[in-house]
Amino acid sequence: MLDEVDEGGDEVTALAVAAGLFYNGTAGTKQCFDIYEDFIECADLTGCGTGPAAVAWDFQCCTEFQLAVPSNNVTDMFPPLTWSKDVVDKYCKNKYGVTPDPVRASLSYWSADFRAASNIIFSNGLLDPWHAGGVLEDVNESVKAIIVKDGAHHLDLRGSNKADPESVITARQQEVQLISQWLREGGEE
Repeated sequence: MLDEVDEGGDEVTALAVAAGLFYNGTAGTKQCFDIYEDFIECADLTGCGTGPAAVAWDFQCCTEFQLAVPSNNVTDMFPPLTWSKDVVDKYCKNKYGVTPDPVRASLSYWSADFRAASNIIFSNGLLDPWHAGGVLEDVNESVKAIIVKDGAHHLDLRGSNKADPESVITARQQEVQLISQWLREGGEE
């Protein structure tokens, strides 16, 4: 389907078809994707979706994550929004009576102290705005940071594609090599 649109050279139509693959759960009957209609207002400016899962993610953003990252529609694909800690705190306080605690999440889930950890790969695509909160340097010999220069969110964890940038291919090879090494070492014990 995308190939047919792409052959016509209409990139905007191709983008609409691609977006429809993800957003259009209406058997292709929806003609317009309006993010303000299709998603609930939420603490994550990239969108929460709809339904119970969206409410759960919104609440999680208000209690465990600091997502106060602005967008400008120049260096990102999102509408221009002034998104600050104060804006998110006010939204979350009004909606749920809570405010995000960025320290709690890091202590509970991914503490900055990984000295006692082992066999972890932190891959970060530099095109992913989330990378700024990631582990960007090796912690020790078996807690590794892999920086994916041309990678987007989780791109290295998806199936390979002929259009994958070289940095993504290299990252996947590094990940396979490390995991294989750890499995071999584990078998020796």
